[in-house]
Amino acid sequence: MIPGKIRRIFWYFELIPKLGIRDVLYVIYYRTLLKSGIYKKNFPVTKLDIVGEVFTKCKPAKDFPQEWKESLFIQADKIMNGELPYFSFHWIKQPNPPNWFLNPFNSQECLKLSEHWTKISDFNRNLGDIKNIWELSRFAWVGILARAYRVSGNDLYLKRINDWMTDWVSKNPVNQGPNWKCGQETSFRIFNLLNAAQILDQEEKPTNNLKEIIRHHLSRVNLNNRYATAQRNNHSTSEAAALFIGGSWLANVDPSGQKQYLLYTRKGRNSLEHLLKSLVYEDGSFAQHSTNYHRLFTDTLSLIAFWTNKLDLIQFSPGFNEIAKKSVTWLLSVTDKSGNSPNLGPNDGTLLQSNHSCDYRDYRPSLQAASALINGHFAFESGPWDEPLYWFGIRKESLPLIPFPKSIQVHKAGYIIMTGQNSWALIRFPNYKFRPSHNDVLHFDLWANGKNILFDSGSFSYYPDIDSEVPDLKSVHSHNTISFDHNEQMPRLGRFLLGKWIKPLTIGNITHPDHVSGTWEGSYSDYLGNIHLRKIKWENNRWEISDNFRGNSNYVEIGFNFDRCKYSLEEKNHMLLLPWGKIVISDNAEIKVISQMKSDYYQQSSKVNRLVITSKNNSEVTTAIQIF
Repeated sequence: MIPGKIRRIFWYFELIPKLGIRDVLYVIYYRTLLKSGIYKKNFPVTKLDIVGEVFTKCKPAKDFPQEWKESLFIQADKIMNGELPYFSFHWIKQPNPPNWFLNPFNSQECLKLSEHWTKISDFNRNLGDIKNIWELSRFAWVGILARAYRVSGNDLYLKRINDWMTDWVSKNPVNQGPNWKCGQETSFRIFNLLNAAQILDQEEKPTNNLKEIIRHHLSRVNLNNRYATAQRNNHSTSEAAALFIGGSWLANVDPSGQKQYLLYTRKGRNSLEHLLKSLVYEDGSFAQHSTNYHRLFTDTLSLIAFWTNKLDLIQFSPGFNEIAKKSVTWLLSVTDKSGNSPNLGPNDGTLLQSNHSCDYRDYRPSLQAASALINGHFAFESGPWDEPLYWFGIRKESLPLIPFPKSIQVHKAGYIIMTGQNSWALIRFPNYKFRPSHNDVLHFDLWANGKNILFDSGSFSYYPDIDSEVPDLKSVHSHNTISFDHNEQMPRLGRFLLGKWIKPLTIGNITHPDHVSGTWEGSYSDYLGNIHLRKIKWENNRWEISDNFRGNSNYVEIGFNFDRCKYSLEEKNHMLLLPWGKIVISDNAEIKVISQMKSDYYQQSSKVNRLVITSKNNSEVTTAIQIF
């Protein structure tokens, strides 16, 4: 038998062709230069001298709907009172000005403020999740205060933006400290600063301070963009978009450096044309297997479309635009009528389109804006999710309303959507263009009457504290699927990398005599030789799941997550009674309900329940779900 460590090395080598040999070699080369200190010379530390304001006064906005004001001012006044938003959910007390280097979730502070960013590690057990430090420096709070100032005319909101921006610049010299470490984080600052300029009607005549800040941010992104491209994920699309948008904007407002800015623009445009072809499937689904990452990608496409039109730039190719339209349509197809969407894959709390006061889990603001900017129509009736349209200068009467009907679809990226009467479901099957990070093969997500009644557990944190009570939510044991002998479906090789990627054995055709019933089945074989065949049959609001499994394992566990509620478990009748319906399991299995955790927002967790069905291997278990 091959020892475990040697076996893992083989698994790494097996993945190299899938990850891209050139990209893997570049990452190795990049990390070697990083550790040697050579790379540091490419990124000189620069102290910016900000004298005066970053943003100036402007006239109040006209015709801002009264019904949106209360929520906006609640958020803005929280910031004025020293509470700041983290991951669009947590409001945490900070001093004035904020501590830009504090992890407020464990009260630890990054002390390497004078270190070059190349010398700061992504992962530090004492400091905890570095995203908790980066979050304030994404500048989402700038957009909230800018909107509040433009609507109210209250100079205190504008003063707070300028005071804190001046403080941030003085305490974060270019390329020094943790907040310059990530090119994507730098890109988000570019997006949010230009968003504020647009809100404050200063995108055409900005201050020299704003131009100087954007100029240095673009330089940081440009010099390290090849590393982002090698990652083959949303880092590459975000950074390419920042180069295209930021370069185009600077070329428009600062003719003196136009030659360099147009190089950024050209590089960003060419990268985006290439990336959309390589990272997006034929049906518009994004290579990263995550609904929230797809929303980030969609928001990025919206910004590209907006600034292309705003600056009267040459349009992207017809192929690019077609892919962008399909991408928006795909996200619409997996979004519930409530605005929420399955919590599939990594969920890092990013909300790029934040010009609204809706909940983080409401996808309608992003989709309404993207539908208008990219698809040329609206997807939803009027509501608070329309606020981004207001700031983009798009009026509701200017485009038609074409609601996207939720229909049964097969997606190339590995998603099956099925619709019942007042319910719908999604199945996740393995078809990987990008590296998977969650063991969620054949996960079953069920929705009824606007609620996610059987759900994915989410992510919680990419680097949780040592004493965190939240289990690994990337595990198969946090998804509505099956495990053999309590093993993971794919072995974990790294924080964001799984080995022995599963491939589907069969992907059946969907049969549906009408729009509220049908059948589907699919199967796979794992690296241990186990085979799982899952069949779904549905009619109106009744869903039946047949799990057939065989292989060398002794037993299987099938799990389903559901919210805390009053339930009745009738073990003799193999039945679980719930407020919204009942679940009946075939009598060749044992059932129990255990405590589980889920995370709807980054760094947030709550207790839920999990139905666990245990059976001997080489058998079949049927789970019938009836929704009342």
